Amino acid sequence: MVPTKWFIERKPFGSKSIAFRPKPSLGLSAATRWRPKGPFRLFGLPPELRAEILNFALLNCEEQVQVLQIFLASRRLYTEAAAIFYHDIWLDITDRTEPPGLLAELTAPLSPRLHVRTMDLKIYPKNNLRSFNEVYVPLLREMAEQGGLHTLHLEINGRFPRLDFWTDHWSDDDEFCETEIPLLIGPETNIEYLGPAFLAAQPFQAFLDFLSDPRIPKVALYTSSADHYQFWCDCHRKLSSKLGLPCSGGSWRGKSKRLKVNQKHLLRLFRSARAVQISAAVTSARVSGASTRNA
Repeated sequence: MVPTKWFIERKPFGSKSIAFRPKPSLGLSAATRWRPKGPFRLFGLPPELRAEILNFALLNCEEQVQVLQIFLASRRLYTEAAAIFYHDIWLDITDRTEPPGLLAELTAPLSPRLHVRTMDLKIYPKNNLRSFNEVYVPLLREMAEQGGLHTLHLEINGRFPRLDFWTDHWSDDDEFCETEIPLLIGPETNIEYLGPAFLAAQPFQAFLDFLSDPRIPKVALYTSSADHYQFWCDCHRKLSSKLGLPCSGGSWRGKSKRLKVNQKHLLRLFRSARAVQISAAVTSARVSGASTRNA
């Protein structure tokens, strides 16, 4: 019996043989090769791709004045663009006596400050005569509750415990800050300590409450090394020991212009601090301050 032979028909690869395929035209421009079939729909793109486009347009373009017009296109586009443009904000208000426009304007659904995620705020108490607790703390808490503020880097330069920084009036009398009185500090307020009178005062205690406010997850406090009060030494002892730059008696021997405060240690030592006795000079300063506020 003769075996059956199977014949396989060989066909060219694809619709035509490779040798006879037309070569792509390399001389045509991109506009000629691709033509849009309709309006470009930005919101038809994935969110990740839209974020890349907005990030490049807002942060990497030299003509930002023209690019910022995209904020006027629609509410949805404003929300996505503002979340990128105002994500990280650095404010130096050392020469201002009032909050800047970003913080001073009335709250609205499209307020730029509600889109701030990380803020670096630099304050100089000698010039910022308004009380931090009464002006800035409510604004920062609002940005965390109604907006997206997550991280705050607060740098206070100059005379940190200045009287007009803690209260709502101005005074040339620094007895409130300079005078040292016996205090009881520590977790159980049973440690005797000689320190500035303002440590036991309500404005400073309210400031300590703000540093531990859970509404702002991450708060970092920095202070100037030029006007370094002695009580700060106990709040960055680990840092000075690690760098081999000891500080004693309120003098900082390092080259750093600002020091990061160990907030846990600060709160553990001075939260709920109370005065054992108050000197007559400090008492008169408080009475004069109260009369100034009532005037």
